[in-house]
Amino acid sequence: MAVGLALAVLLMWLFVRQLSLAEVLDQLRRADYRWVAVATILTLLVNVHRAWRWHYLLLPIKPIGLGTLTSATFIGWAFITLLGRVGELARPVFVARRENVSTTAALATVVLERMFDLISVLSILAVYLLFFPLPTAIDPDSAWIIPQMRLAGLASLAGLVVAATFLTAAQLAPRRTDALMVRIMGLLPGGVGDRILPLARSFLSGFAGIRSPRLTITIAVHSVLIWLNILVTYYLLLFAFDIELPYYAVMPLIVMVVIGVMVPTPAAVGSFHVATQLALTNLWGVPADAAAGYAIVCHAIVFVPITIIGIILLSREGLSLRGFESEAVDLEAS
Repeated sequence: MAVGLALAVLLMWLFVRQLSLAEVLDQLRRADYRWVAVATILTLLVNVHRAWRWHYLLLPIKPIGLGTLTSATFIGWAFITLLGRVGELARPVFVARRENVSTTAALATVVLERMFDLISVLSILAVYLLFFPLPTAIDPDSAWIIPQMRLAGLASLAGLVVAATFLTAAQLAPRRTDALMVRIMGLLPGGVGDRILPLARSFLSGFAGIRSPRLTITIAVHSVLIWLNILVTYYLLLFAFDIELPYYAVMPLIVMVVIGVMVPTPAAVGSFHVATQLALTNLWGVPADAAAGYAIVCHAIVFVPITIIGIILLSREGLSLRGFESEAVDLEAS
């Protein structure tokens, strides 16, 4: 947590160091908040849609209602905002408690969800680089961003191919996979393998969704629609600050934000802002004050409403942040 806070402070300093506070405040004051309201609604809807997609990811384990999954999704976002990446574990913990399913299997569906999201982001990057013009403000000082985006995309794709190959093989040949796991666990000392093997089996059961081509296609279609919603949201928010950019400008913007928020800062503070700033100013030549206003408001609508809703839902469930945090940490340690 301390490292994350230090990174957040450093990145926020980088974000504001060459900005005029008066100009940024003026941008925020003059923004058209009707577009901000529309973007906020779309952001809330995309999280409901994530819960809908999660229903299909969990279907091989147990059919779970959209209400429960929506509550879990908003509570999970609240935990991510307040606790950092360990908050990702709140969703499977909540669903396991409510629906009496394996926590490790539920966690595996969250991992599978992230894989579909990564495929979607890599597809956005590929489509942009293949079919649309490069950013208009690229100069020698900014040109490093494009090869870095390509490198990050290729590295992610390579890791994704390896993981997808193993997981698909595990689902198509479960007996061979289980025999392989038994052999590997048998090499561990002191009976450690005997304790880990049931968790590994339960975890792999959470990937059963990719065993069915029809279910896989359904999840993929939902993933495409979710990310189209996100692209539209980021584009509409440009209107709030009178930033005139072509519609395809949000494609590298989204990729940059996704790369940026991989930096582990609380609620993506600093990492989100710097990534957005770099994409708008270095790639498209947007004035620094307008880019800063956009980054601040965009970060707020992504994190603040869902965090407030998540905390309200958490209190209505009669659950404590500390108790969930303890259980999530135990799950992470296992």
